[in-house]
Amino acid sequence: MQTEVIEQKFFKDMDGKVRCLDIMPMNKDSWKAEVSVGWVPISKNEADKITNPPPTKAQLIEQAEAQKQYLIAEVNVETQMLQTKLALKRIKADELELLNAWLDYLDLLEAVDTSLAPDMDWPQKP
Repeated sequence: MQTEVIEQKFFKDMDGKVRCLDIMPMNKDSWKAEVSVGWVPISKNEADKITNPPPTKAQLIEQAEAQKQYLIAEVNVETQMLQTKLALKRIKADELELLNAWLDYLDLLEAVDTSLAPDMDWPQKP
């Protein structure tokens, strides 16, 4: 028995769920009998949009806030040794310049309004 899929037909049922029928050699003449009452034919593109909807505004904000916290944590990692050197008065001029660049970046990062997600600009890292 062949199980090679020749084509796929997509439908939306009465509950709004996507249904897919695989058309194979064994059911190529009888697949229509598998379609239930109330199923509406839709394209693969429409099926993809239903099963994988774009993120909601709340989800985009949540993702942006998580990204912001990740970037802030990255600043802490990048500046930890430089801050130690500064506290011990062992920092070199170029290191102080780099530390200040990271702190400027942190200021810009903290000012990012994640409620504007996804339409916001992340600052460039030093």
